[in-house]
Amino acid sequence: MMTAPVFGSAVIPVRVRAAMVMMITAVVFPMVQTQVPADISLGVAFVGGIAEMMVGATIGLALSIFVMGAEVAGKTAGQQAGLAMSEVVDPTTDEQVSTLGALYTIVVTLTFLLIGGHRATIAALLDTYEVMPMLSFQFTDSIILLLVEMLAAAFIMGVRLGAPVVVAVFLSGIVLGFLSRTMPQLNILTVGFTLRLLVALGIAGVSLMATGDLIVASIWDALGMVRESFGLDPNLLRLTM
Repeated sequence: MMTAPVFGSAVIPVRVRAAMVMMITAVVFPMVQTQVPADISLGVAFVGGIAEMMVGATIGLALSIFVMGAEVAGKTAGQQAGLAMSEVVDPTTDEQVSTLGALYTIVVTLTFLLIGGHRATIAALLDTYEVMPMLSFQFTDSIILLLVEMLAAAFIMGVRLGAPVVVAVFLSGIVLGFLSRTMPQLNILTVGFTLRLLVALGIAGVSLMATGDLIVASIWDALGMVRESFGLDPNLLRLTM
């Protein structure tokens, strides 16, 4: 709840998130109560509790890293368009981001919700009890590998989302270069800044509508990577929806 996309948003008050944690715990514990050892000690319970928290934190953190790929796309496109000078506060992270970065992040987050990514996150967490009974989690290299792969997937998605804007702004720069040579009296700085901004916003809007399938496929791949890293069958992902 504290690290997962949507659930861990800074917009949601801490008390509400804490209440969600307790509510989900109250629902899940009766389902896995039989896995608790009969002769459990305080030390085993403490260490095992930290390990169980690592499972949930890893799942949430991995998906949050993936969603950050949208900010990479917006940041890259915004710098090329000259929007890096104006930054806004993203309410989901409570940090300063570029204008296009906030737009891309909102679109990816809403897509994550629309396809049931929040339910798939909870389902993955519940399914881990089938392959790793309670208090039996052991730290392995698969956790580090998951975070590294998710970081790479986020960067790839960010580049693919931001590429149309970057290419369009680059081509508009070439056109402005020819205009400055043919019409030296034209104030290329003033005209160029406005033109790049209009081109960037227009192409960003069109590309976001055209790359819906890319965003959906990338989210499903990210959720599948999370399941695979914990030994779960990724083919059962959509069945949980």
